[in-house]
Amino acid sequence: MNMINVDVAVIGGGTAGLGAYRAAKAHSESVVIIEGGPYGTTCARVGCMPSKLLIAAAESVHQIKKAPGFGIHPQGETIINGVEVMARVKRERDR
Repeated sequence: MNMINVDVAVIGGGTAGLGAYRAAKAHSESVVIIEGGPYGTTCARVGCMPSKLLIAAAESVHQIKKAPGFGIHPQGETIINGVEVMARVKRERDR
């Protein structure tokens, strides 16, 4: 069994754990975070934030369809590329 000595060990990579890690790093370089799964909150990874980005994409299409009522006439077919939409969601989540 390998052992390391650190000033601070933060257990959990959710909201509180990530905040505690940042705060500890401001005072010491000898800090570790212990997490058995993905870092970040459920909200940021798979819940609220990704859902809101998908809703924003849908709202964009809805606004394009409503545009003629404002005298704006988009030309051509509106194409929704699901791969690009999800790539944006993943980029924003990871950022």
